[in-house]
Amino acid sequence: MLALSFIVGFSAFVLFGATTNRGTAGAIRAERSLIMSAERARCDRDGTYTSISTLRREGFLTFKPVYNSAVYLPGPHCGTIIIGSPNYQLSAG
Repeated sequence: MLALSFIVGFSAFVLFGATTNRGTAGAIRAERSLIMSAERARCDRDGTYTSISTLRREGFLTFKPVYNSAVYLPGPHCGTIIIGSPNYQLSAG
């Protein structure tokens, strides 16, 4: 009986949207924000943006990003950094 209750409860949990993309979208945004903060700190200190691996090696980023990657383009001031999630498309809203 307990197993049947669990199956019914879990099915309702899944069917009623408890496993939507909202959690993933939030994680992508939070991770992107942390990467951008690390990039800004690196830019303030050294005058350039850099790769995620360099951010990690230099201690600006303490985790390995799961969703986002960064592309650094040299240029004036710190250059240009593009941070995005190639695996997920976030809606504009």
